[in-house]
Amino acid sequence: MVAQARRKLLGRNRKAVFHCTARCVRRAFLCGRDRLTDRDYSHRRGWIVQREEQLAGLFALEVEFRAERSNHLHVVLRTRPEIARRWSAREVARRWLTATRLAKRMTDGLPSPDPKKLEALVKDKKKIARLRRRLSSVSWFIGFLCENIARRANAEDEVTGRFWEGRFRCRECLDQNAILLCGVYVDLNARREGSPGTAPHTSVFDRLLAQSQPAHAHDRADGWMAELTLRPERKADVAWAYRSRSGRRASDLGILQIRLEEYVELLQWTARQLDSGARSTIPRDLEAILDHLEVKPEAWLDTVANYDRVFCHAVGPPQSLAKVAQRMEVGRLKGARASRRVFA
Repeated sequence: MVAQARRKLLGRNRKAVFHCTARCVRRAFLCGRDRLTDRDYSHRRGWIVQREEQLAGLFALEVEFRAERSNHLHVVLRTRPEIARRWSAREVARRWLTATRLAKRMTDGLPSPDPKKLEALVKDKKKIARLRRRLSSVSWFIGFLCENIARRANAEDEVTGRFWEGRFRCRECLDQNAILLCGVYVDLNARREGSPGTAPHTSVFDRLLAQSQPAHAHDRADGWMAELTLRPERKADVAWAYRSRSGRRASDLGILQIRLEEYVELLQWTARQLDSGARSTIPRDLEAILDHLEVKPEAWLDTVANYDRVFCHAVGPPQSLAKVAQRMEVGRLKGARASRRVFA
């Protein structure tokens, strides 16, 4: 993806959802056991999740889905610039200075900003305005995350140079249907490492783990990720739509109009079909869910299986892809045919 296309895809500071992936260079190992050297890098998953959680508590972004694989990671982010606009200058300065120190920190703890730098930054109104935009930027979030993991991994391996394969890849999810498709693809990315649709090191695993924890516990496993179920009445409620009761995420708004139990059922059925190679009739309750979300059940499995190959810059219904193509000043986007097949 060329630089110009990236700018036109991300566009101005706006509320949107982006699926981001970052891949290690050559044979660099991100996490898990390297069969060639028999070294175990599983502990790096802890680095990634902890840094994502810490950044989620600092940025006006919400982590919707995530997964860590042996040589790449996935993270789906929703930008919330309207939340950053509500922060005071001091809050913007505190969050930014903490995030910049966090990117270079080689230990797990969350650093405190330098008091003198904080006071000086609060007085600079132009810079505060610029940093307010950066704190809802996908590029800055992924940049800080990848910089920190690269520094720690290179130090552990006693090497220097690139750890990541160039810039991260990014595609926009244009509506709730696209977000559901993307979320299922990300959560199924590691399905061979666990039971169908609930493999460890994915967002759905943490959401299910949290079900056994007290509902109001501050340290719930999924408490730093965006809440899965979107309740329409919360959109107009400032306490839910623009704030988080725990302070571990940008807001408590929610993502999809689907319950966790329904999402997991759809995920597990999709995993079983893909793993077996079968194409059995979709259960009526799942068909009703997809129909409600305006997704064609007959094309669902093939689209999930080929998601990464058929979509490039954006995922969504044909009319939405056409608008993105116009914004990016191209004739058409890759994925238009798949979009017509899966979205009603």
